[in-house]
Amino acid sequence: MLETFLTEEKACAEPPERTTVEDGDEKEAEATAKVQRAVSKKRKPVDPEEDSVPPPPPTEPTEYALNRPRRDMTQASTYRNASQSLALVPCCRFLGCAGSGLAQAQPFKVEMDPSVAVLMDLHAHMCSNEVIGLLGGHFDAASRTILVQKVFPGRGKASGRDVEMDPVAEVEMRAEIAAAEMKVVGWYHSHPVFEPNPSHVDIDNQINYQSLFRDSDSGLEPFIAFIIGPYDLRLPTQESRLQTFYVQNRAGAAEPTPLQIDYTTSKVPLDDEVAASACKLVDSQAKVERRVSPTEILSRMEDDGADL
Repeated sequence: MLETFLTEEKACAEPPERTTVEDGDEKEAEATAKVQRAVSKKRKPVDPEEDSVPPPPPTEPTEYALNRPRRDMTQASTYRNASQSLALVPCCRFLGCAGSGLAQAQPFKVEMDPSVAVLMDLHAHMCSNEVIGLLGGHFDAASRTILVQKVFPGRGKASGRDVEMDPVAEVEMRAEIAAAEMKVVGWYHSHPVFEPNPSHVDIDNQINYQSLFRDSDSGLEPFIAFIIGPYDLRLPTQESRLQTFYVQNRAGAAEPTPLQIDYTTSKVPLDDEVAASACKLVDSQAKVERRVSPTEILSRMEDDGADL
């Protein structure tokens, strides 16, 4: 009895057999290996030729796709941030003689008929929204000279902060310019109450137009932009401010650069044809949204004693 009791006490005193950490790691590794072997037996080797799906055959381009104007991607605009699109960008200056062909010089000379400035300014004064239009004239590649001869007022889609050309109106104006035996040499729009520096949207539009109207013979892009500021209260006088610009990719610049275009005004007197064009312009703006009455403006200026 005593011997049996001592044997049981000894068994209770001995610690039970334990699994060491090393033994546990080995068992876990062995279990993992078994799982991997089981998965590898079920996995089917991938045949690249079997799983690949051949691409669909390319579709034939339409006649429109073959003939539509192509945008020059070397001058693609980087202005895509909506928060920056309406920010104004001051224009830089060209260096050297206009039309000289030098790298930093204005690429062509510009000569403008005096009626162009008159009618653009009149159009800008007719509406408190931005207005827009095209300019007709000619380009002489030999002398590198743009002649801006006539204004073609257009219809725009104005939001109160910017304006885009109405596509139907643009087609009509381009047909009218061709009928007058002229070429499209520029466009204009207004900044009614703020300075006439181009916004990022204006720069983007100008890049597109320059590419569209590139001269195939000379490789130049004889297309310029005008911005008219008629009602900017910061102007020192009642006279509108006119800005003319062109866009280039300049060495070292991260973005396309707007550059001020210098121009001369030809010594051509204003005649009855210009007066008729002005009357036609006023009549065409009779039902335009947010139209401004020139008669009312003149009356207020007279009451305020402004110099006319």
